[in-house]
Amino acid sequence: MEQMEEKGRAFKVSAALDALLLLASFGVTITWLIGEPPFYSDTSPVMSGFTSLSIFLMAGSRLARKLLFGWPTALTLAVIGLVMGGNVSSMLIHLTMPPELLASFNIVLTSVMTSVGLTLFCLYELMVALRETPQSPIILDDILLHLALVPGGLSLLGVLLSNPTYISEGSDPRVGISLFEMAFMGVYAVSAVLSNPDLFLWQFLAKSWSNRVVFLALFANQFVAPLVVAYLFIGVSANTSGPGLELFVLLASVVATVSFLAMQAYLQRRAAST
Repeated sequence: MEQMEEKGRAFKVSAALDALLLLASFGVTITWLIGEPPFYSDTSPVMSGFTSLSIFLMAGSRLARKLLFGWPTALTLAVIGLVMGGNVSSMLIHLTMPPELLASFNIVLTSVMTSVGLTLFCLYELMVALRETPQSPIILDDILLHLALVPGGLSLLGVLLSNPTYISEGSDPRVGISLFEMAFMGVYAVSAVLSNPDLFLWQFLAKSWSNRVVFLALFANQFVAPLVVAYLFIGVSANTSGPGLELFVLLASVVATVSFLAMQAYLQRRAAST
């Protein structure tokens, strides 16, 4: 009974967060259409109108799946596929089009790192739309959600270290992941976790307080360890060019967290089968 109540509360919170994202992303998209985007700057990353449109479609699709009885799965797949295709196209444009030609259009596209995160979110949404999260030692849904946050975490690291390499793309300082955009993607991730009680993460956290402390420590370590390395070995400087040791420490910390959860899932499934 208590678990049912907790799931009900999580559902309500996730629906409220999705509704908030839907309204906020719609507002940002409209401001781009009228030429007055929020927190706009010519010298630092801004939230692209294409990014806000992507989040609007993703949040709207998920909210409709929760609240509208009979919402067709095919429509969800179409919307998510559209968003994923658009972000893959954005990545290809950045990687193949000459910067001079791209700058001539004066369009703020979604950055490569943002597109990577949104594409991973889309893959996750496709998975949960097609089937319930399986009770399997291969915790693909958990891994996709975790990896989708890496680009935003890397940009946050760039802000904390004042390293422009992690903040924006060199060809256009407006193209990157702004703090405003990080907030949107962070809320989207929280709502995704709350929306899916079948994630292995919930099972792991529900077992004991020690599990919660361990996961919190691993998650926090993804940001603390790179900062410690940056301060101890390369310092923090606005003039730092290119990635440093902190990038590899961040990636190693992410792998450690994901591997730990995957191993715990494997051990739990093996114990259940014996």
